Amino acid sequence: MRHMTKMLCLLVLGLSLTPTTGCSRVTARQIRGNMTPELRSTTRSTQLRKNDLARITDNNLRGAWDDMDRFLLLHRNSRLTPWPVP
Repeated sequence: MRHMTKMLCLLVLGLSLTPTTGCSRVTARQIRGNMTPELRSTTRSTQLRKNDLARITDNNLRGAWDDMDRFLLLHRNSRLTPWPVP
């Protein structure tokens, strides 16, 4: 009798914990609708895309300052000439 009570308690405990475990229900339609939900483009996730855009923006702004220096003739002359340049 004692063994049967223990088994019954374990069964009830196991069945009561079953709904709290596992994954949410995912349907075939949801999977077909978006096979790779973590990707923003063909090969890049949202975070990788944001990192790329930040790096590109930083490089472009630094390049714009270099272009402005050249436009205002503030950039250093080239030292590749064979004649002396003051």
